[in-house]
Amino acid sequence: MKPSITALLAGLLVAVGLAAPARAQSQPDLGDIGLQLYQRANSPGALERMRKDLINAPEAYLVSVEQPGVLVLPNKRRVRVPAMRYNVALHLLEARDSTGSHVWPPGSLDGFYLGQGADARHFRTYMVRDGSTRREFVEVLTRDDNAFLVLAVLHHYVHDDAQYDPVLQTQTRPARTEIGQVVVAGPGIKPQEPLRAVSLNQREVPRLFGTRAPQVEAYAAKEHLSYTDLAQVLRMVEYYNLQGK
Repeated sequence: MKPSITALLAGLLVAVGLAAPARAQSQPDLGDIGLQLYQRANSPGALERMRKDLINAPEAYLVSVEQPGVLVLPNKRRVRVPAMRYNVALHLLEARDSTGSHVWPPGSLDGFYLGQGADARHFRTYMVRDGSTRREFVEVLTRDDNAFLVLAVLHHYVHDDAQYDPVLQTQTRPARTEIGQVVVAGPGIKPQEPLRAVSLNQREVPRLFGTRAPQVEAYAAKEHLSYTDLAQVLRMVEYYNLQGK
């Protein structure tokens, strides 16, 4: 029988409790931090606020239907889950198994896979700097988790209310709700350094490659790659990673 999410959490709580005295004088590890974040997100008050917020944002999911997936715990242990959805508006992964529903905020997991097989989408917790610096789930596009340079997408929820002419009271712009994207990049081997927003153009993209920029630009020219197309910029990043530091 596969362990449930609840059983795995119980095991982690015991492990953290047993190890706590030896770490009393040191910084908390990722498992401690992840458990604290998970417990706060799943407190009755937090769940009640989430339910109220969901009434106002039913379309806030990256994929509206539940999908099977895999949780990657802070200790890298993987847990298969039959039903998951990522709520972009609330920055929460919702996971459901036979024991009930659970929510996971950024930092409570190393990451997760949404979907199955070759079509599974891979997300990881990273520090992201885009105006402010914060933990976020980002969708990783590069093949290697520990690549020298990671290229990823930060999904964000956008909602604008309808606008009306103040005199005529006629609608001048309809309400708009969508999931937007910000392309981010940074070193995968230094997770303490945040990923940063990148504009896809011929001025900014080569800056990602440092002293190897001329080499990557020559490759891009040879392959007729566009600096404004995300899939083609990903090819440049993968080429750069193959060359080493």
